[in-house]
This record gives sequence, C-alpha cells and structure tokens, in this order.
Amino acid sequence: MIRGFRIVYTVLTLNFFIPALYYCFDPNGAAQLFSSLGAPVWVVEYPFSEDSMFWRILGIGNVATLGFCCALLLWDLKRFYAVLFPLVFLKSCSVMGFLVAAVTAFHPAFLIGAIFDGVTVGLMVVFARGAYKELAR
Repeated sequence: MIRGFRIVYTVLTLNFFIPALYYCFDPNGAAQLFSSLGAPVWVVEYPFSEDSMFWRILGIGNVATLGFCCALLLWDLKRFYAVLFPLVFLKSCSVMGFLVAAVTAFHPAFLIGAIFDGVTVGLMVVFARGAYKELAR
C-alpha cells in the first residue's frame, strides 16, 4: 500500500502543481480546456465568461494549496497525516461546488468535474489511510 500511496500522491501533487502554473501563465487555455469537456456529449457552447482576475487568483491559490498538501503527505505521511483532513475538505468543497453549478446552471463540464474530483477525494483517502495504517504497524 505504501508504494501505491507514493505513486498516487506523486501523480496528485503534479496534478495540482502543473495546473496551478497553467492557470498563472495561460488562464484562457485552462478555461478553454474546461469548457471543452462538454464536446463529447455534443454541448460545445459554454455560456459563462471565465475572464476574471479575482477568480483566477483564488483558483491558483486553491490548486497550489492542494498540491502543497499532497506534497507534505508524500514527504512524510506519519508527520503530516493531519494534513489529510483539510486536503479532503478543500477538494470535497470543489465536488460540492461543481454539483451546485450542475444543478443551477447545467453544463456537462460541471458534472464531469464533480465526478473527477469525487474520484480524486476517494483516492486521497484510501491511499493515505492505507499507507498510514501500514506505517503504524
């Protein structure tokens, strides 16, 4: 389980730090990538403007924080195990936000985001807890 934890948390750390950089340097590309998630189900029109410095700054902070928390857990799971709780809370808030958006202003990208982030939360919990229990033995 420890090896699986290391693999999953390495992928998660990169999965957050790389997009944080993408949001910094190409926010329009990031927004375009997200809005294109509806294309496989023939919804190509994304009815919202994502052109806001305020939300860009918050998004960078959110995603960089997720990456930092994953990196701390990867570095020393026993020492920083308590970081799992705010990590899971923060990512679960994204799940809830995507679900609220999907219900109030449906676009497939919101539903896809909720599913992807829900799976991510599950991976965070399962692998960190499993590896932590193994280390505790």
